Amino acid sequence: MQTFGELLTAYMDRTGIGDAELARRMQVSRHTLLRWKEGATTRPRYRDDVLRCAGLLRLTDGEKDEFLLAAGFSPQTAPPTAEAPAAALAGGGVDPPRARQGRGPRLGNRRSLALGALALVLVAAAIALAVTFGSGGSGDRAAYPSSEAGESLIVLAPFANYTGGGQGFNVLDRIRAALDGEILAAGLGAVRTAEWPRAIDGREDAESASAMSGATLVIWGEYDSGRVVARFTAPGGRRLELAQQVVDIASTPADLPATINIGLPHEVRFVALVTLGQLYLERSEFDLARAVLVRALDPPPSEEDALANLRFMLAGAYMGGASADPDEAVSLLTQVLAVRPGSVDVLNSRALAYLDRGRSGDVELAMSDLRLAVTIGPGRAATHLNLAAAYVERGSEGDVDLALDSLNEALSHEPGYATGYVKRAAAYVARGGPGDLELALGDLARALEIEPGMAAAHLGRGIAYLARRSAGDLELAVEEFSRSIGANPASSIAYFNRGLVHSELGNRTESLADLRRAHDLRPHEPAYNSTLCWQLAARRSREALAYCDAAVASAPEGLARDSRGMANALLGRTQQAIADFEAFLAWVDASPEEGCRTHYRPSRASWLEAL
Repeated sequence: MQTFGELLTAYMDRTGIGDAELARRMQVSRHTLLRWKEGATTRPRYRDDVLRCAGLLRLTDGEKDEFLLAAGFSPQTAPPTAEAPAAALAGGGVDPPRARQGRGPRLGNRRSLALGALALVLVAAAIALAVTFGSGGSGDRAAYPSSEAGESLIVLAPFANYTGGGQGFNVLDRIRAALDGEILAAGLGAVRTAEWPRAIDGREDAESASAMSGATLVIWGEYDSGRVVARFTAPGGRRLELAQQVVDIASTPADLPATINIGLPHEVRFVALVTLGQLYLERSEFDLARAVLVRALDPPPSEEDALANLRFMLAGAYMGGASADPDEAVSLLTQVLAVRPGSVDVLNSRALAYLDRGRSGDVELAMSDLRLAVTIGPGRAATHLNLAAAYVERGSEGDVDLALDSLNEALSHEPGYATGYVKRAAAYVARGGPGDLELALGDLARALEIEPGMAAAHLGRGIAYLARRSAGDLELAVEEFSRSIGANPASSIAYFNRGLVHSELGNRTESLADLRRAHDLRPHEPAYNSTLCWQLAARRSREALAYCDAAVASAPEGLARDSRGMANALLGRTQQAIADFEAFLAWVDASPEEGCRTHYRPSRASWLEAL
């Protein structure tokens, strides 16, 4: 059988696609692709990468299956419905955990937590299972479920029976009933459970079931006369911290029937809820994560480590989503630190929660946590990235240089971390010294080489062109913001920046469309409301007022009062306009920036006199 690298080379030669083009369309680096071809890396890490590559190379179904097999994955052909053969349990039935996959630490973006650093310890507990005889599960064995648009599907496979006798236990239906009850109680209307028509034989088989069904989570496992082994597999082979749990259901085979008929204990419910919550966190679905993790706290686990980990994950859920609450996140993480005072991950997370909260003194609290984290674990790139963010947030004299020092330290520990280059480029733009913009553009090119199509890198490059303003740079900025939007259509800041550039280029229709889209994505952002207020004031003053009022409500002093003053003046609301311009001039006079007074005071004073 040919190796994956040999097949990849042959199919590329047949298709005529080059290394750079295939790497770009697969969104991997050219270096990674070459390592696959040369056999230095025997196969891709993710099954989805193999399937995407097969699609780009226009492989037939047979070739695609051969390609998957050469990469060490199951073929796409539907698996047989026969039950998997029984096998002796090895090493207690628990596979060694896989390392978490990813592209590097993600804490530098404020919304991400270092999930997976803390191992969840569960109490061994009894699972009561309804006794069945025969198949060990119910449902249509011939049908393979698949997810529908907009839903999260949880697939449960029949648990393999290793009791050595004819008696079987309906583990699947008992776990499914518990999950359905918790999903209903949490109000997760877009979550559905479905039965897989056969037992799953190993991790790769579980990953194949995940890809085949589009499932958010696959639950599978096995049992013998004294325990159940439950395993949880996420899409693309990503390992959850709860990827496998062993729960004793009886101390001896003789105790098994009596134990089964007691009822399902809350520890099994806890495993299911925390597993689902962590998966939602990894997908940045914070509101869904919060819904299931709050359920897992009722009642709270009695084991101290399990409770600490649950609070850590729940803090992550409170740091994002429509109902983000950094206060609650700080409180939960402080409770975790009482149990784990030396945890670098928890210190990083609390520092980010402080920065998100943004109260007076919170930047200093964040820096205190991050400096302690650097002392405990000096080689953690994420800590240095977060410290750089804290320096930028503080904004004192010399802080940009301190941020650059931290970013240089982070990249020395993680030279392949694309986000680190994006953040260092932003610091160069902020410093704005001789040659800094070229250094920024160099870092952004490096980020895109590591992670082609990266939305944040294209956004950063647009901002750098906007700052440089050489001939043609405004047009280049529009192109980069458009690429950023293509990669991340939910990026309000990319729409906002593109709208500003369109305004400068005289493209009024395009500018208003982009600014409105940015506002739709983040309707309470003061800068978006204030800008729309100003842009609409001259021609659509009545429409502008709604944006003006929203901007002033969020930021009662500053430019929003100036924008609303113009809208009020054009609508003939003279007294309201005078009040707004007087408030704006008071803010201008209090500004430490002399240029602010020089720019605004003469014209606004004359407007006031005219009114």
